Amino acid sequence: PPPPTPSPTPPPPARLTISAVGDVMVRSPQFNAARQADGAYDFSQCFGPIAEYLSAADFTLANLETTISTEERGYSGYPCFKSPEALLPALKDAGVDVLTTSNNHCFDAGWFGVTHTIDKMKSYGFLHTGTFLSQGEQSAPLVLEKDGVRIAVLAYTFGTNGMETIIDEDRLAYAVTYTDDWEQIHADILTARQQADAVVACVHWGGEYQREPVLSQQELAQKMMEAGVDAILGSHPHVLQPMKFKDVITEDGEQKRAFVVYSLGNFLSNQRDRYKDSGMVLNLTFEKNFTTGATRIVDADYVPTYVHKYADANGKNHYQVLPVSGYLGKDLEGNAGERLTAVWSETTGHMDTEDIKAR
Repeated sequence: PPPPTPSPTPPPPARLTISAVGDVMVRSPQFNAARQADGAYDFSQCFGPIAEYLSAADFTLANLETTISTEERGYSGYPCFKSPEALLPALKDAGVDVLTTSNNHCFDAGWFGVTHTIDKMKSYGFLHTGTFLSQGEQSAPLVLEKDGVRIAVLAYTFGTNGMETIIDEDRLAYAVTYTDDWEQIHADILTARQQADAVVACVHWGGEYQREPVLSQQELAQKMMEAGVDAILGSHPHVLQPMKFKDVITEDGEQKRAFVVYSLGNFLSNQRDRYKDSGMVLNLTFEKNFTTGATRIVDADYVPTYVHKYADANGKNHYQVLPVSGYLGKDLEGNAGERLTAVWSETTGHMDTEDIKAR
């Protein structure tokens, strides 16, 4: 008889790493600081010290909490964010791959702001989700893929600051999805699960400047996890809110371990108050077992960050996102050194858990 055919050896498990940061904000002092002598803008200095942490992952995500504008249409800070295009290549060069635009400022420049921001993100090679130009785009989840591991990314916001009133009603049906539209979110999660091994949801929610999640955040997180979301990345509060692993029983009766960070805080901003001047780079490692087909998060850690704002000898402002641990004890302008020490203890005291530690 012919020799038995050896069963093929299953491929070893594969890993995909994701890093995520919180809100990327640009108020007028920031774009004035980025303006060069020749009138052009350059934001690259903002991300120099943190770039190695952003580029280490397979994919790095950020919440772009501004629209991209043009010289002719002008730039503005709060309350309607319209930023120079130069912000995008600076983020890209620093290692950000994915931008989410589902937030309360996505309609700040009307429909032009939605379309122009998407066009510009594409032109710099960003993967993006959160705002859409058609029903077809809205219904197709963004999927990140490496070595046979597929991660879908969804994005939602609690609101759009009343600016939805200037968007055509037909376009509103697909332009952005709100957190109160559970039917749509649930459908998105099911679609994403069919197309990917794991699902990440970026959710813009919660109370501004609140260091703890409100009940509505916790309830929505629970529903999303039970529907099959593996990791939830929160933004909007502009301060860090806790994170944890949760064991849930899904709607299908499957037991799974999911992850939530209720707020990633500010990544880049002009907000200087305590807790608002800091954030983090979160790192998640997903592992796929090709024998069972199961994909899970096997590792999570984070890098506390601080926005160092200082003026040079000419009085010109500078902004730099610093990895806190790398700058502790270093001589920095003003009282920034003291603040860094405080940020380290504030952040780790609030965010560290048994299985998630700062580095």
